[in-house]
Amino acid sequence: MMAGRTEFIGGFVLGALVGVGLGILLAPQPGEVVRHRIKERANELGSRVKQVVEKGAERVREAVERGKEAAQEKREELLDRLEELEDR
Repeated sequence: MMAGRTEFIGGFVLGALVGVGLGILLAPQPGEVVRHRIKERANELGSRVKQVVEKGAERVREAVERGKEAAQEKREELLDRLEELEDR
């Protein structure tokens, strides 16, 4: 599931870069203006990618925390069950 999301994000970023690059390069403007626009768009895209990565990292941290809590609950259940069996 996570691999699919990673591939989607990678494809999205690549598509965005290609689209922005082609749009800027094909627009009839002087080189200095084109370079400035490329830099601006790259910075914007970098910010968006950073946000997506941060959200993804937060979701992973939350999932790990839920996994730890679930594992601790199961551990306690198993220990309780083991204690019950030993008391028999």
